[in-house]
Amino acid sequence: MLSLRSKTQNKPLLGALCIYMKWKILNKVSAIFLLILLLAVIADLFVFATVEYGRKGIEFVGCYAYDAMLIGFECQGFSGSSIVASWLNWPLWLVFAPMFAIFSIKAFVVAILVWLPLVAYIISVFKINRHK
Repeated sequence: MLSLRSKTQNKPLLGALCIYMKWKILNKVSAIFLLILLLAVIADLFVFATVEYGRKGIEFVGCYAYDAMLIGFECQGFSGSSIVASWLNWPLWLVFAPMFAIFSIKAFVVAILVWLPLVAYIISVFKINRHK
């Protein structure tokens, strides 16, 4: 009887520990995404500093910044260029997506997705600190 009672008394503690561990995992995953975002900002600055601004010809290989009403990054001439261009544009989407979210459901979804790691990190930090 004593062992049964101690097991039931530990269930709230076990549940709280499980919730705490979920917040810790979310904190670590969102911190990784924020590190990737920081690297994208650094890469953006590197592209601005090293590559001439403006559209390039078909023979160009690499990434460059362009201005077609809004600043963006384009990559060409290598496999995975669209993925690298999306990564370089991620910091810009943090600014542009909320501005256009009221006009398009697609921009609304993009705004939520690009801000999700930052919001998840902030919430997880508050939840972890509250648990301690």
